[in-house]
Amino acid sequence: MAVHVHTLDNGLSVYLSENHEEPWISCRVAIRAGAAQEPAESTGLAHYLEHMLANKGTRSLGTRDAAAEQPHLDRLRELYERLRETEGHARAELLARIDDENQAANRWAIANELKQVYGLLGARGLNAFTSHDRTVYVVDVPSNRLDAWARLEGNRFAEPVFRGFPTELETIIEEKNRALDNAGRVLSMAANSLIWAGHPYARDVLGEVEHLLAPSIAATERFFSTWYVPNNMAVILAGDLDPARALELVEAHFGELRRAELPPREAPALAPLGGEQRAGVVHRGDEEVRLVWRTVAREHEDAEALMLADMMLDNSSTGLLDTRLEQRQLVRSAGAFPSQRIQGGTETVWGRPRVDQGLDEVEALLREQVEALRAGEFSQADLNDLIANFEVGELRKLESNGARAAVMLDAFTHQREWDKVRTRLARLAAIDREQVVETARRWLGDELVVVQRSEGEPPVSKIPVFGLSELELDADSHSQLFTEVLSLPSPALELQVLRVGEHVERTQTRAGLLYRGQNPNNDLFQLTLRVATGSAHDPIIGKALALWARAGVGALDLEGYRRALFHAAAAVSLDSRRQQCTLTMAGRAPVLAEIFGLVRERLRAPVISETDRARWAEDLVGKRKQRRETTEFKFTTLKQWALRGPKSPYLAEALTNEQVLGLELDALRAAPAKLLEHERVVVYSGPHEQAELVELLGLDAAPIPVPDYQPLQFEARPEHELRVLVCHHEAAQTKLGLFAPSEGYDPARAALYRLFHEYVGGAAGLVFQEIRESRGLAYAAHGGHGAGARAGDQNLIWASLASRPDRAAEAAAVLLGLLREFPVQAQRFERARGSAIERLLGSRVRFRGYGFAAESWRLRGLKADPRPDILAALEALTIDDLRAFVRPLASAGLAMVVVGDTARMDMAALAQLGALELRELDELVVY
Repeated sequence: MAVHVHTLDNGLSVYLSENHEEPWISCRVAIRAGAAQEPAESTGLAHYLEHMLANKGTRSLGTRDAAAEQPHLDRLRELYERLRETEGHARAELLARIDDENQAANRWAIANELKQVYGLLGARGLNAFTSHDRTVYVVDVPSNRLDAWARLEGNRFAEPVFRGFPTELETIIEEKNRALDNAGRVLSMAANSLIWAGHPYARDVLGEVEHLLAPSIAATERFFSTWYVPNNMAVILAGDLDPARALELVEAHFGELRRAELPPREAPALAPLGGEQRAGVVHRGDEEVRLVWRTVAREHEDAEALMLADMMLDNSSTGLLDTRLEQRQLVRSAGAFPSQRIQGGTETVWGRPRVDQGLDEVEALLREQVEALRAGEFSQADLNDLIANFEVGELRKLESNGARAAVMLDAFTHQREWDKVRTRLARLAAIDREQVVETARRWLGDELVVVQRSEGEPPVSKIPVFGLSELELDADSHSQLFTEVLSLPSPALELQVLRVGEHVERTQTRAGLLYRGQNPNNDLFQLTLRVATGSAHDPIIGKALALWARAGVGALDLEGYRRALFHAAAAVSLDSRRQQCTLTMAGRAPVLAEIFGLVRERLRAPVISETDRARWAEDLVGKRKQRRETTEFKFTTLKQWALRGPKSPYLAEALTNEQVLGLELDALRAAPAKLLEHERVVVYSGPHEQAELVELLGLDAAPIPVPDYQPLQFEARPEHELRVLVCHHEAAQTKLGLFAPSEGYDPARAALYRLFHEYVGGAAGLVFQEIRESRGLAYAAHGGHGAGARAGDQNLIWASLASRPDRAAEAAAVLLGLLREFPVQAQRFERARGSAIERLLGSRVRFRGYGFAAESWRLRGLKADPRPDILAALEALTIDDLRAFVRPLASAGLAMVVVGDTARMDMAALAQLGALELRELDELVVY
């Protein structure tokens, strides 16, 4: 991976990497500051700032009159400072004044203008994230729009304005509620509070609740002026770029940022743990135990040996945790992961228990594997295989612009010279077994933190809201900068058009279709076999393939089989769905015949014992029982009931727990061979010729026909009906979805589907703007159009959000109003159509996807790439076409799905929306 590294006169770091495979550039602006640099009395501040810069605009963008809005923003800053010192009735009065000033400032604001302009530029992935050490702003742009990106981003960091702060704070509180509902995050916070006690890394990036309720705009502005300076920032670009031209643009638009002296980074000395420290939390879902050791920073001399030690514990194939615990089914699951930051690091080893297994037993088993690592119970050959697999993974990863950008971002974060990055693989290969053992002994010793998560109802934190009034958003006005950026000259992108016979070969063999394409980059192959059968046709097949994942082959047990794959640096995966099973193999081309032969034998004669079967069945039932207690499972099963009633796959196709436990080993052993016997579709990329593949894969043999496809259909509902289906679930948030079954998929209307999806759910889309930006009702709010995957499938219009229980009814009413009274506005229509066109022009199927794309078009009844027709249709669509498309929503039968705490939701208000139905989980699933 070739990289150009520069430093501008103002100290800005610039990283550039060329990759001309597709006309896209992954763009990152990174700041070496995050939660660790916050004042201790204002946690969450770095994250506030990320939200402000992510979409609120500048003095030139996001406002109709910066001078007119400034007095109101100044008063908001002052009022928030007073709020931090005020309690009781006086606080309520201040909040009312904040609401008034927010309304007054909003009169001059243009909603989501940054998102709007990026949408019209055809950009994708506009986002930002904050960690303890850095804050990063992310977007991918078509390569013909780099000039526009540079102007927008240079302006973003030169003159930001923190408008919309009160409403955005409501959104941040919703994000905090989501975190409190996340069992893994709660466990991590418990571990961090001990392992990093007295250090800024102990903080939650989202901030403490008491600080969220006493925010400071002034402190946020000080953080920006202190840390967001060019000598603490980097611009990172990877993709279809000319390095000289890209550097020129960065200099032109970032070069005027003024450098400043950075304050010293707080780096308090960590007190020794003094042995073992323990903590426990209670939450829904899987129980878990974690062992956490304090290790080293990324640039420490032991960091790379520790990374290899981590992979010797867990590499998903041959690690000590993989082979000695998971594959022997001594625990349900186990793993390890490192975290190496600027000021220190950790190594975490985790495990989840089997049915009726205690966390203490899991902890003891985890400790045994760490001791085995420290004792050197692995060979140099194991380490060599680890390096070979790592190299293959790196080769494949660096085909992606996003992965290239991530490598450069890591180099900037840790101030690593590029030569050191470039030679990393050679350094890893030079580390021997003795060094790994010595490093593990040095760092994975008796000083550690142990945290356990037990199953139960967590304490629900009720974060009070500020009670802001709804904002009337102006998304139709535009600033001069908006207009200027869109007017910048840019060469037109050429629409990609794939042709069977030119980009990918399609051959009808006796066993089914074979798609074959080349890998233009290296000697890696990927082979996928698809068989159109699944749990909808045979309830055993999915279970048999899940058990097959635990099988040996011939004289090899499961560990031996996985070691054979690992030694070959190859990977095999299996996926089973309702009407399709997929087997995928990948690796270097010379090993294909060897690996396929091994997999073929394993499919035909898997080595599985009755003990293996019984343990697998017990684990599956245990996982089901714990999954029942999660928001996502309840929401999914309730949604399927709402849309399909008794035909829900959780009722009509799933096996009961008793049936799973009673499955016979012979039937389970026999089922995987169907993947080799039935008619199938093969998609291949790599250097092998067609004749080689036909012979190797046995495609010249007559297959067993696959079952007929069952088109996706939803229950018909009476016009004007709204069913409000509620399932009780105690949680900090309520999850809510609104669903409108639509027409059957029609390729001739694909442009309309794209337009609607962009209008509702795209950049600055209708749902996001009205739910989050205008009212602050949710952190996550989405909507769109789900097009059928095959001819005959029914489409689905949907919208969803997650909100506080006490605001769920309000959010539901707004969502319902948006669909029933669908607002069609001329300027939003033009933005959505323009964005859809730009996205289509920039869309690229990459070489591994050629065969999959051609097959998806065939399944929809298309003879060629549909994108030229879709583009022409998009360009011809009018606002009346959109009005006609959404008109049926006014009277369509709708289903609203609500999963949340019925004791905290306004059930009477929900009942006023439609026919309220309370459902128990046992009504929705057979297990």
